[in-house]
Amino acid sequence: MGRQLRSIRVLVGLMALLAVLVSCGGGDSKDDAGIAKEVTEGSLVPGDDVPAPAGDVVLTITGDISTTNDGDALSFDMETLEKIGLWRYEAYDEVGLGKDAVFEGVLMSDLLDVAGVSDDASKIAALAINDYAVDIPISDVTEYPVLLATKVDGERMTVEEFGPLRVVYPSLDFDLDSAIYNARWIWQVIEFDIS
Repeated sequence: MGRQLRSIRVLVGLMALLAVLVSCGGGDSKDDAGIAKEVTEGSLVPGDDVPAPAGDVVLTITGDISTTNDGDALSFDMETLEKIGLWRYEAYDEVGLGKDAVFEGVLMSDLLDVAGVSDDASKIAALAINDYAVDIPISDVTEYPVLLATKVDGERMTVEEFGPLRVVYPSLDFDLDSAIYNARWIWQVIEFDIS
């Protein structure tokens, strides 16, 4: 009887541990509770044809992608980009604004899915208008709800205000080493090259 009771206790303990692990989630950037709030549901989803830009091109994606609309590249105007769906969260912008701000934009994970990024790809080479370039590991956008922001505090970002597109990390919700991640908060983004 004692052996059975001990076995039951061990089983109950393992089940409790499993329940805790399941409730913690598997690292999907959308499942990080309370961080990113959906603003508008996407109408442009993986597998859809992405229309050629009708307005000014704000972003071009090249490299290891399967969805294109401009030769071997995938180009977006703002309207089409935002059809991927908009998300919002507050983050501390140490480098640009020097304060907490509410950012809104497309989840980078959704953008990469729409672009048909290869499972073998591991890096996003991001380029800004002023030729600043930084490599962003694709693991960042699968682990964290990284935004390609189109708005800050409810307003579109002009070039003078770090826009029109900016990569934003959830700095208030994760312990991100600023020595590593601040450089990845690239603003005035115009191109992603996937490899």
